[in-house]
Amino acid sequence: MAIHAELTRPTPALGLRLLVVDDDPLSTRFLAHLSALLGHACTIEARPERALELAGRADVDVLLLDLDMPQMDGFELLRRLRSAEQQSERAPMPVVAVTGYVAESDRLRCLMAGFNEHLGKPIHVGTLGAALQTLATRPGLSGTGLGQSDAQRLRDTVQRLSSMKPGERNFAPSVIETFALRSAQLIETLQDAWRGADAAAWRNSAQALAASAEFLGASRLARMSEDLATLDPAADDTLEQRLQTIESEHQAVLTVLFARPR
Repeated sequence: MAIHAELTRPTPALGLRLLVVDDDPLSTRFLAHLSALLGHACTIEARPERALELAGRADVDVLLLDLDMPQMDGFELLRRLRSAEQQSERAPMPVVAVTGYVAESDRLRCLMAGFNEHLGKPIHVGTLGAALQTLATRPGLSGTGLGQSDAQRLRDTVQRLSSMKPGERNFAPSVIETFALRSAQLIETLQDAWRGADAAAWRNSAQALAASAEFLGASRLARMSEDLATLDPAADDTLEQRLQTIESEHQAVLTVLFARPR
């Protein structure tokens, strides 16, 4: 049976208007509860076709989309949404994949398909809050958190890589995927170095991340990484917050790199 419920709307200045699309009543109720705790309004819809109609309205800010639904999976729903947005010249709505598929390959697949964020089930209130906080600063899909110059440099990089070896159609994707995997590993190493107060590993990982980001044109991520390299993981109490900021910026860079050309 289709479920449709709406919670009391919070103060607009504080909350987002969320559309949760999932055919599992327990998941949707839980997401609605977490959203309310975070101060966001939440509309629940189990029917993908109806969800597409609701997503076209002006009173929806972010779509939280399950991937594994029997009538229409999340990837197809996203494809139809982007097609409708393009035809009607609407700004792309930020869409979050909410899924039980939590491997790194699943996350990359979602980013490559055009999702703005990937959240693995079971969802935790802190994880959801951080993702929505990031999206709250984004004007539509341009809400990558990147400045226009950085976003354009990244798009130029994709075009440049694509033209370097025109006979090898997979050259650009392979370079970008290598960066995505390597940079994710470096961020994990940074987190381990911070927990273990390993100054050498911290400095080396931050410098390597800066070099990789600079190569692709992600100047802000490169500068942030260079700044990290100068800090002491054993003595600086701001590093946890800095790491969260780095992760958000890294996610923004991947969103632009994996975006489908229009």
